[in-house]
Amino acid sequence: MAKEDIQLFVKAQKASYDTKCLHGALDCDEKPIRAHSIQNARVLDLIQTEGHVTMPQYKLVKGEPVIKFEKVGRNDASTFSGLCSKHDTELFKAIDTEPLNVDKCEHLRQLAYRSVMREMHTELANSERLWAIHEEICREQKVDPGEAGSEASIRSLGFTKKAHNVFRYRSKHFDKPTEDGKTPDLRHLIIEMDNQKPVLAASALFSVGFTEEGDIIGPTLNILPLNATKTVGIISYPKEQEAAVKASLAKVFDADEKTLKYELAKLVIQRVENFTLSPAHYDTWSDDKKARVLREFEASLREPKDIPDHPDLNIFL
Repeated sequence: MAKEDIQLFVKAQKASYDTKCLHGALDCDEKPIRAHSIQNARVLDLIQTEGHVTMPQYKLVKGEPVIKFEKVGRNDASTFSGLCSKHDTELFKAIDTEPLNVDKCEHLRQLAYRSVMREMHTELANSERLWAIHEEICREQKVDPGEAGSEASIRSLGFTKKAHNVFRYRSKHFDKPTEDGKTPDLRHLIIEMDNQKPVLAASALFSVGFTEEGDIIGPTLNILPLNATKTVGIISYPKEQEAAVKASLAKVFDADEKTLKYELAKLVIQRVENFTLSPAHYDTWSDDKKARVLREFEASLREPKDIPDHPDLNIFL
């Protein structure tokens, strides 16, 4: 990578994209706050080691951007600036102030909605980062960013489209029912893992396909340690997408007690980028396991794919 490209990469990675509150119809003008998509006080506190968690992060190595598992301060881990203080409090009061109860539908809905909000903000932030790089290139070349094209501008538009898809998904399955006085019609697969140390947490929305109208078919996935010996995994999805989600995630839905945790771990590697590991747990992995998990994770980032089975992929162990 050329020196000027490295400078652009570093500049884009460090930039903060606190654009606006993304509540509802996007008509709130209050400044967004930094909030945790994976709760700090209860969840990250259980898996942190000396105030840090381990997450996949982009780093420059010999002038090239690569993904590595790195320690991140718990106060910075999994944060996003998608909502103002008022709307963040209104939307997530239950899960932020009460112990998680998987028998409470409101808790499950709020977890799913936070995953959707975080994904929408992430796609918009990615788009803005790439557009900033495009504008910098255009300034150097003394051309109009609105008229010229670049790889960065093309990729920026791609992320904008993804953000719009998430917005439509959110509007249809969460916002519109709520505005109409109805409860969002979701279904949940709850995976309770007893005798599981707190080593992994995750929050994500991902697509397993698209409807004929081009809308996302997407479940959310939350993995949350509840205490020192119990972790829960929650897959949530709109009722109307139940058949498609179950078919796409059959290896998880059809897994037996012996294989369920392994299949869930593989799903995280395949489809989730917003997850945190306990540094103390990660440090127990062999070099081969660290390399395999990173290799399969990085390959799946480019294009979700089946991962060859291997015991090292069980990141709960």
